[in-house]
Order: sequence, then C-alpha cells, then structure tokens
Amino acid sequence: MDKHYDLLLVAYSFVIASLTGYCGIEMTSRVRRAVEHKGVWIIAAALAFGTGVWGMHFMGMVALMLPVPITFDGWVTLGSWLVAVLVSGIGFYVIRDGVRIGSWLLASALMAAGVCLMHYGGMYAMRMGDGLTYRPLLFWISVGIAFGASAAALLIMTWLRDSERWTGILARLGAALVMGLAVTGMHYTGMAAAMFSPGAFCSPANGLSEAWTILGLVIAATAVVSLSQWSALLR
Repeated sequence: MDKHYDLLLVAYSFVIASLTGYCGIEMTSRVRRAVEHKGVWIIAAALAFGTGVWGMHFMGMVALMLPVPITFDGWVTLGSWLVAVLVSGIGFYVIRDGVRIGSWLLASALMAAGVCLMHYGGMYAMRMGDGLTYRPLLFWISVGIAFGASAAALLIMTWLRDSERWTGILARLGAALVMGLAVTGMHYTGMAAAMFSPGAFCSPANGLSEAWTILGLVIAATAVVSLSQWSALLR
C-alpha cells in the first residue's frame, strides 16, 4: 500500500518536538532549583514533556497519508500518552539532583523503551492486525535512535539548565532543535519501517475516527507544552 506525507504537517511535528525540547530544558531548571515541592515540579515537567512528545507523535501520524481512512483505538491512544508521561517522569526524577553514569544509562534505556512503546503502541492503536508489519532493520535502527535521543536529552537538559546569558539562550534554542531532530528522526524512521499490506484497513471499532479529533489532541498537547514553557520562564 502506497504511503506519503503532508510535508506541512511533518514540519509542524518538528516544531512541536523542538518546542518540547526547549520546555524540557527550562522545566529541568525548575526541578533542579526547587527547594520545596520538588515532586510537584517533576510531575508538572513529566506532564508537559511527555504530552509534547506524544503530541508530536500523533501529528506525525496525522501527516501520514494512506489510501484508506486512518482511525485509532481511544484506550490504546490514551495508554500511549500515559507511557510518554511516565517515562518522562523517570527521566526528570533521575536528573533532579545531578547525573551519574549508571543512573543516566538506566534512565536512558527506560526512556527509550517507553518512547518505543509509545510510538509502536500508537501505531498499534490503528488496529490493522496483519495488515501492518515492520522491516526489522529499520525497526531496530529506530530503537537505537530512541536510546541515543533519550541519553542526549537527559544530558542536554542537565548541562544547559543554569545558562542565563544570551549565549546560553542561543545554546538552549540550538539544543532544542537538536532534540527535536532526534525525536522526529526516531518517529519517521519507525514510520519508514512500517509496511502496510494491500487491502489493509483500520478497525471499524476504533473510537477516534475523525481527523479533527486527532488534530484536537495534538493542538491540546501543543498548548500544554507552550503553557509549561511560559511557566518555566517565570523565574
């Protein structure tokens, strides 16, 4: 089955990913500087960052153009969001007071596993059954990118947390773009691994059957990340 992408939506997915990366850097500063209620800030950061990554994923899914309607199972979609928030929380918890090699590698592996579960769980939400399979090489490359992106994100969010001069702002913006590229790279590599067989179709029982519904979810995700970013900038 032929597939192609709406390039405007692909670009928007990159914008969401980069905005999420910048928000993650700023929220890390909040978490690290918090004397009281550190746990509350970790939860807030996890909700913002996880929702942003999840929103980028579904914008990438909306960008996918197939010759059949694309729909999603609502509960599986919700589960993919919860996974994204959970693994983000693990990452922020690990870097709350600093980064050690062992905990960094463990958290990177857990985050990568969560990102892959979120991504491929989101793909499973289409419930195509045998109509959707994956190329093994590209699948494992996407897993490797997920690990590298998770490890880099944890380090970047830690290293740049206290940079306040204009050079620091530029560094944060550049790092956010790098993180955005890594996240979108993992997503579209995973999408390239997907093979849709002729005659494949989404389950008629899927609850999220309208494109505007998915777009509404993504717009909500973008709003959450944007509001969290403004919150993080209030120093």
